[in-house]
Amino acid sequence: MGVRRYKKSENSRRQVVEAAIRALAERGFAHTSVNDIAAAAGMSKGAVHYHFTRKADLIAHVLERCLAVTHDRLRQAWDDPGSPTDKIRRALREMRERWREGGPELRVMADLMAQGVHDEKLRAPVAAMFQKTRSELITHLIGSLTAMGLKPKIPAHIIPRLLLATLDGLALHDFFDPPNEEDHEQIIRAIEVIAFSLFEI
Repeated sequence: MGVRRYKKSENSRRQVVEAAIRALAERGFAHTSVNDIAAAAGMSKGAVHYHFTRKADLIAHVLERCLAVTHDRLRQAWDDPGSPTDKIRRALREMRERWREGGPELRVMADLMAQGVHDEKLRAPVAAMFQKTRSELITHLIGSLTAMGLKPKIPAHIIPRLLLATLDGLALHDFFDPPNEEDHEQIIRAIEVIAFSLFEI
């Protein structure tokens, strides 16, 4: 009986997180209340607070979920068969495309990054998101490349910072000044040139 209650509670908790992502993607952090999230989840405000006593706790779990969704796609792109060059190209294209698509998880992440500049309560969970993304890139992308015998020209732990800053900066530009399809392809090629220049291939 206890196991069933636990499973139900976990499902309910996941439901709150997914509802929060939908609400935040649609309305933005500044205009989304716990009541809005409760309504999106089909629950009472009290039920949301049962799972997450503070909004900051919920936001931390929202960011974890958003990261999991985007990282799963990146891992799939990396794990598919191919040469190291193929894998780099596929991973970079996936990172570029996920921002370009602007799905709910990406909209939430972008909004929380912007809000975190001025909101100290958001700064810690957003910083954790950046650190986790960088750590996973070091482990999966850079770690795999060096295991294949590709030697980085600069300290390996710096490479994720450069790639993520490039991709995030491009995403910001795309939001306000989206490129046409031909320029989009050229941008991807330019990102590949930058990435390949960081390794002895």
